[in-house]
Amino acid sequence: MPCQELLAAVQEYNVRELAFWICVNMIANAIGRCEFRTFRNSVEVWETDYYLWNVEPNVNQNSSQFLHKMVAKLCQDNEALIINPRQRDGHGTLVVADDWMVPEPAVTRMQEYKQVLVGDLTFRKTFMEDDVLHLRLNHMNLNPVMDGLYKSYYRMVDAAVKANIWDHGQHWKVHLRQINQGDEEFNRRFTQMLQDQVKPFLESNGAILPEFDGYEYSNVGGGQTRVKQDTRDIKALIEDIFDFTARSFLVPAVLVNGKVEATSDANHRFLTYCIDPICEQLQEEINRKLYGYDRWRAGEFLRVDSSSILHFDLFKNAENIEKLMGCGYSYNDIQRAAGGAEINEPWANAHVITKNFADAQNVTNGGDAK
Repeated sequence: MPCQELLAAVQEYNVRELAFWICVNMIANAIGRCEFRTFRNSVEVWETDYYLWNVEPNVNQNSSQFLHKMVAKLCQDNEALIINPRQRDGHGTLVVADDWMVPEPAVTRMQEYKQVLVGDLTFRKTFMEDDVLHLRLNHMNLNPVMDGLYKSYYRMVDAAVKANIWDHGQHWKVHLRQINQGDEEFNRRFTQMLQDQVKPFLESNGAILPEFDGYEYSNVGGGQTRVKQDTRDIKALIEDIFDFTARSFLVPAVLVNGKVEATSDANHRFLTYCIDPICEQLQEEINRKLYGYDRWRAGEFLRVDSSSILHFDLFKNAENIEKLMGCGYSYNDIQRAAGGAEINEPWANAHVITKNFADAQNVTNGGDAK
């Protein structure tokens, strides 16, 4: 591949990769803030499963690193595979597979996963469907469609860059007497003169170009009407790449391009249409594979809580907190929502309600009696 084509490919790749990984990191950072809450007999507990998902899924990764890799695989390949390779200290471990092979799609029997690769280690074991957590981002993989869209759009970006370079460059022409045309010695000396005198003149901030008899220089310049646009047309095309990359992940474009207006509504849509579906799929896969129907029915399950993703300002929400406590939320419920430590006291778990609320029938009866 010629150097110029290689450089163009690198530039295209950089724009695509930047847009892609900004979206992936936003999704991974959001899911990394989720809390994996574990329940037994429908009462929340903090035991080995809680520690496994929220602190240390395996000996080489913490929970945030583990979830970042899971989201990266999910966005890159449209699917991710989580396996439990072995027990450590009597407890399970979780790792995200880098690659695997499915011999043939199964419909009426359990799916098999072979040659599962994690890092440099390929497992000889054949993992069955109930041994793994298999996540899929979309029913249809959008990556091939996005690749074609990237290529089409980058051709427009490349054309805009070339036009901008021409508009801001120096373009000169020189008129020579006809008598000098076809003289090989003159051509050699003229080429040498361009290298020694004209090129330094064009590249220098301040220089003098000698003009000899028989030479007439004139500056043809670039398109003067486009100079005022500067690089705005290029920036607009690159922002378009960021926009449709964000939309492919259902991430509001305003969150990717760095604008601050309408971010409150954008955050709500980001959590509703992008983050919550991934959390729900992960939650469903964990409950059906690691807990099963009998344990789930007995009140033993896991819940992925995404309510802690947005930053909670305790003082800004003081009025709302008071209303929540008046509606029956305990002090520890508020502490958990605010990211604070719970208090191990009976009064902190007590539920109170304001007298402003009463049963509608009682209010009606009381009014009639009065």
